[in-house]
Amino acid sequence: MARVALSHFAARAAVVAVPLTLLSAAGCARLHARTVGPPLETPAPPPRALPIASQPIVASPPVGEVQAPAPAAIKPAGTAAAPAPAPSSAPTVASERPAAQNPEPPPTLQTTANSTAAEQRTRAALASATRDLRRIDVRSLTADARAQYDIARRFITQATDALNGKNFEFAEQLADKAATLAALLQKR
Repeated sequence: MARVALSHFAARAAVVAVPLTLLSAAGCARLHARTVGPPLETPAPPPRALPIASQPIVASPPVGEVQAPAPAAIKPAGTAAAPAPAPSSAPTVASERPAAQNPEPPPTLQTTANSTAAEQRTRAALASATRDLRRIDVRSLTADARAQYDIARRFITQATDALNGKNFEFAEQLADKAATLAALLQKR
């Protein structure tokens, strides 16, 4: 009985295996590329332009030091043209840069229409965050909560620096983040 079952299994396996073998062999035959003619030759790589070590690299002079030639004046048709001055081979360079006596700092960019209101909102958020952080006992915090506490303190410092630099929008964002962290830490 076991022999009959084994022979039926072998016959079924052969019925399935033969078409699969033929299909896989036919599939492999289709995947091979047929080449006609000689193999292609690859071109040589382009030459590389590298600076020579014996020649120094010279930087161009700054824009303010080079004087542009004056444009030629347009003459009426009946007059004779005056001979043009011979151009020199070296560009004209100003001998010295004018030293700035008292350079003024650039004006601050005001991105809000009402900067006093933004400053007041920021100072209120900073006061709230500072008050909430003072109420927290740092020794009782877990390691993650202590990291959040330190981040809130840094936000307060950065917001104060941004306020001193008249960057009210950035200061307000930092103060809001510090106030949010402080409020969440106080609830723990």
